[in-house]
Amino acid sequence: MLEAGPLDMFYGDSHIIQGVSIAVREGEGIAILGRNGVGKSTLLKGLMAGGPLVRGPIRHEGAEIGRLSNFERARRGFGFVPEDRRIYPHLTVAENIAMSGHAVRAGAAPHTLDEIYGFFPMLRGLSNRLGFELSGGQQQVLAIARAVYARPGCLLLDEPTEGIAPVIVEEIAERLIEMRRASGLTLILAEQNVWFARACTTRLYLLDSGRVVFAGSWPEFDAQPELSARYLAV
Repeated sequence: MLEAGPLDMFYGDSHIIQGVSIAVREGEGIAILGRNGVGKSTLLKGLMAGGPLVRGPIRHEGAEIGRLSNFERARRGFGFVPEDRRIYPHLTVAENIAMSGHAVRAGAAPHTLDEIYGFFPMLRGLSNRLGFELSGGQQQVLAIARAVYARPGCLLLDEPTEGIAPVIVEEIAERLIEMRRASGLTLILAEQNVWFARACTTRLYLLDSGRVVFAGSWPEFDAQPELSARYLAV
């Protein structure tokens, strides 16, 4: 479904991502794991043409998309939830969700609001509430719901659990698992929360200083406990 790399990504003179390659099969969930500052967010933004200068191939369903803009990638079926959520504060929950209708692939239709509220029941009673009136956890759920509304084939989530209450983290994990089972949604998740990443994905790439230091399944990761001690422990 998606093959990228080797990729190098830059902000000005800063070489953030260095020779990283990833591959994701259709319907698969992968985690990009690592401490703060190792390049997880930069990698996702680069895949979405969302900021860094990117050098290297990015192929989606066999087609090279490296020269496509971010909105063109969205219309190919990529949904992106950035770390800072980017909720429209003076639009209602329903209006925020509807905004992603502009990213629907040609010939496809977005979900209905009722379908979205079925996926994310928390939002049903908040439909007319303005974005700035929501808690941080509610905003995060809304950001994910907005991306899902456009029926993406591949959803990129950047640190969705950061600063969120544990009960909301569990709710988000349950919703993602259900949606992936129901629709075959492909997931690329950048995270530090190992429990959440493990619940939502089957494989991981572990980053350190912009490079992949491990790639494999969760059982393979668990068989090397020194990886957590070296690259994840604070």
